[in-house]
Amino acid sequence: MSIAIVCCLFYSILIIITTSSTTSTNRAPLYTIEGQIVLPPDENNLGDIRILVDDGLYVGIPHVDGTFTISGVPSGSYIVSVNSPIHIFEPVRVDINKKGKIRARAVNFIEPGKVTIKKYPLRFEVHSKPNYFQKREVYRVTDLFSNPLFLQATLLVVSLLFLPKLMPQGEDLQGALQQTNGLFQPNPNMPDITDWFIRLFGAPTRQRPARN
Repeated sequence: MSIAIVCCLFYSILIIITTSSTTSTNRAPLYTIEGQIVLPPDENNLGDIRILVDDGLYVGIPHVDGTFTISGVPSGSYIVSVNSPIHIFEPVRVDINKKGKIRARAVNFIEPGKVTIKKYPLRFEVHSKPNYFQKREVYRVTDLFSNPLFLQATLLVVSLLFLPKLMPQGEDLQGALQQTNGLFQPNPNMPDITDWFIRLFGAPTRQRPARN
C-alpha cells in the first residue's frame, strides 16, 4: 500500500514538472521599454508625470533624473505617451519584434505608412504647455465699425445731412411740386374708362321679371 502511494506521488511530481516546463517554454518573452523625460532647467516636477503605453495598458514612473523603465511588455506595436498636468509631450510609437529588437518612430495618424525614425532609448522633451483657460475677449474700437447696426445708423445720418442739400429749393422746389401734382390730376381730354368699356362690350341688359 505504501509503495502505491509513493508511486502516485512520484508520478504527480513528474506531471507538475513537465507541465511547468512546457508552460515556461510556450510563454512569450517579455521586454523592457526605456527612456528619459527632459524638463526645462528651472523645473523638476516629475512627481505627477506618468508614462503610458497604449493609454495605460502599461504604466511607468520616472526616476529623479527623469529616466524610466517599463518592464513586462510583449512584442508588438505600442504608442508611448507622457501624461503631465503642466506640460505636453509628443507621443512616440514603439515597435518590438519577436527577436526583441526595438524601434521608435513618430506618431502620424494622418499618414500611418509614413515612417520617421526616433532615437531609442526614448527621449521626451517638452513640446508646449496646456491651456486650461480661455482668453477673455477685449473690446476694440474696430469692433464698433464692423457692427452692421452701426453701419446702418451711419448711412441714415449721412442721408439726413446730405439729402436736403441735393433737393431743389425756392422756385425750383415749387416748380417740381407743381409738376408732380400735375401727374396725379385727371386730364379732361382723356376719355373715361367706364365709357370705353360700355362702347366696347355694350351696356348690360336688364332681365324683365316673368309675368304669372
